[in-house]
This record gives sequence, C-alpha cells and structure tokens, in this order.
Amino acid sequence: MSEQPHNAEFEKNLLGAMIVAPDVIERVAPTLNIQDFFVARHGWIYAAIVALYEHGDAIDAATVGDKLRRLGKLEEAGDLPYIYDLTIETPTALHAETYAKELRSLAVRRQLINAAALVAAAAYDEKANLSNALEVARNVFVVQESRATDNFKLLSSDHILTTAWPSPVWAIPDLLPTGLTILAGRPKLGKSWLALQIAQAIAVGGYALGERVERGPILYLALEDSPARLKDRMLRQGWPTGLPAHFMPIGQFENSVGDLRNGGGHRLAAQIERECYRLVVIDTLSRSCQGDQNDVQAMTRALTPLQQIAHDKNCAILLVDHHRKMAGFESDAVGDILGSTGKGAVCDTAWGLYRERGKAGAKLSITGRDVEEKNLALYMDWQTGAWQLEGDADQIAMTERRQEILDTLDLLNKATVGDIAKEIGQDKGNTFRRLQDMVSAGVIVKEKVGSGVFYSQPPNTVQ
Repeated sequence: MSEQPHNAEFEKNLLGAMIVAPDVIERVAPTLNIQDFFVARHGWIYAAIVALYEHGDAIDAATVGDKLRRLGKLEEAGDLPYIYDLTIETPTALHAETYAKELRSLAVRRQLINAAALVAAAAYDEKANLSNALEVARNVFVVQESRATDNFKLLSSDHILTTAWPSPVWAIPDLLPTGLTILAGRPKLGKSWLALQIAQAIAVGGYALGERVERGPILYLALEDSPARLKDRMLRQGWPTGLPAHFMPIGQFENSVGDLRNGGGHRLAAQIERECYRLVVIDTLSRSCQGDQNDVQAMTRALTPLQQIAHDKNCAILLVDHHRKMAGFESDAVGDILGSTGKGAVCDTAWGLYRERGKAGAKLSITGRDVEEKNLALYMDWQTGAWQLEGDADQIAMTERRQEILDTLDLLNKATVGDIAKEIGQDKGNTFRRLQDMVSAGVIVKEKVGSGVFYSQPPNTVQ
C-alpha cells in the first residue's frame, strides 16, 4: 500500500511559525488536533506548544524543549537542536494559516482512508456479525463526515466579552470539574478505592475529599473487578441500596462498549447522553483502550468523543490510569501519566496519586484548565476502605520540615546551613530558604561568628 497522504515540510513550517510568532497559535489551534500531524515527533512538539500557550507561558525553542523534557518526550521529539532548526528554517509566520489548512485537509484524507479500511475489514470478515459491520461503518463515517464538512463556528470578540458565561460545573467543588479527568498513580496505591469512594459520595449526595457534592447518577466501569470483589469493597465503604448507580464489571465491556479507539468512545458517549450521568468512572483506561499507549493519534481519537460529551452534558469522566515507572514523589500530575502526551493534552484535569516510600500517607496532586493547582495530603483508613483528607500537603510538609530544623537545633544548639541540611537529609538550597523564612518569622535567630553563619533557637525557647 502506498504511504498515506501527508506533508512533513508543512508540518515543520507550521511548528516553526508557532514558535517564531506565538500569536498565530490562536488562529490555527482551533482548526487542528494532535492527530492531524502525520509525523509523531511533530505531534508531540505541537502538544507542547499548545500546552504552553494555554497556560500563558513564554514560547520559544528553549521553553518548548523544557516542556517536552518534563513530559519525558524531548528525545523522541528530536531533542533541542531539532526544535531550534524549526525556527531557523521558518523565519516568518506569514503562511501559517495556509499550512494549517493544508495539514487539516491531508488529515481528513487519512481519516477517510483509515475509515474505509476499518469498514472493509469488517465486511470481509465472514465470521463477523453483519449488524456489527454496519455499526462500524456508521460510527467511522459519521465522525469523519462531520469533521470534514462542518463550517467554522466563529464568535466575535464582542460576543465573548459581553456574554454572561456560566461558571464551571463541579462534581467536587474546586477539585473535580466536569470534563475529562485522569487519575493516575503507581500500581496498588488505592486509586480504585478513591474512585469508588467518590462515586458513592456523588450517588448519595454526601462528602468527597472534604467537600459537599451534589447528588446525581453515576456509571462505574470496573474493568478489572468481578461483581464479588465490587460487593466486598462497596460493603466496606458502606454503600446503601437504592442509589442511582450503574456498574459494568470485568468481562462485559468488550461486548457492550468495545475499544474506545474503534467506536467504543461514541457508544459510551451515547450511553452518557441517554442517562445524564453526573460521574462516569473508567477503571482502568488501559482496559478500555487496547494497543500502544504511546500512540498520540490513537489516544486522542479515543478520548476526544468522551471529552466532548462530558462538556455537553456537564458530566465528570474520571479515567483511572497508571504512572510511568520513573515517576517519583515530586509530582508532575500531567507529565507522569503513562504513555502518550495525547492523554495529558486532551484531559481537562489531571490527578496524580503519590505515596512517599516508607510512609503510610499519600499526596493527591491536582492540576487542570479550570482548577487551581493544589496538593492534598491523604491517608487510607482500611477499616472503611476510604481515603481521609488531612489537609494541604504543601503546608503540612512545610510544617514538618520546620519541625525537623527545630529538632536539629535542639540537638546541635548552634549549626550552619550545611550541618542542618546534612542532619535532616535535605539539600542546602532548600534548607537555606527555609532558614531565612524562619529567621524572618522570629522562630530562629542567625548570627555571624568569625567567617561562619550559625543558626539557633532564641534563648527563651531552648529547653
């Protein structure tokens, strides 16, 4: 088969234009998705540029490279020299919109080719049910036709400025907005317990993570759990009967919904629209979307229908996923998500669950388009199978670090920055900053002795 239609030079020229003149991003981004780039590395670079733009960050070759590094994709994107070359080869953004239009046209052609291949495969499969083949045809061609023929829907600046737009709708106030959220973490941390706990709170109309939530119907796709295991967990969490809650246990998803990349996303979206769920949990994403998790185009294609229906119906969709192996306790809720940058680029909110080695508690790191970044300190109560909220993880950590310094000064009486850092097992830079804050607050005192600077507690506080 001949290679699918694409234009790698136009892709490079557009990316260079977006870096050279970031003001063109607002004009071209609404017409393009990540999967519209044929060359994988170009899709990753595009995702990084758009992410920087959406967060209001500066955009140049260095910041794009740094964003890709934090996402763990810099090497796959061609490293910094490749990004710098994009800006050198595209000194002007004059033709950016022309490039974007042509790339969109080529992407539609590829989509039609792929759609035809899917339909042909279903038709040639003599063992397949004809009704299933027809459903595949309807799903793929309805999506492609709508994307290929829709006219631009434009808003004037006056309309945007003068319209009283509704405030974001929250499944959990200030923590879980409607839209697409990924809850990721390392295996066996308790992600499923947390998702089930939130589902119960919304079905009951109780409290989740310390916040009162509005009651509404929920759908829980427990793709790794049997009905018996679900029952055990629900009984431990104290689920009452009579709740507006639907479950799909292991073994049912493939026949009822199917792979999210191959029409399953549209079938699930139709179910959400019929039932008007307030919360949908997919546990786990890897069980609902088979194949290469690093495939940007495939993951974006799988998640986009769900994101659209979530916003249309004010539904929160919570996808339980995994963190990459190198993820540590220093959190990056988006960058630590396993696999494709397409996941982090599509989702509206990212939750990262982290547990520090050797400690019973955990940290829930939250970031997103509509939610203020925060870190919550949690601990698991295994008697009730529920996570309990301890408070703001950053404030608690600050308090703990300060207490470590005070305990060290109790032991050493007077000490230098280096002595204190070594005793508490922290780097000198962070220790120095904490010491200055504590000196400013009057908690400790600083004095110069000879060529050295020493810290100690005020005389009236020493035991």
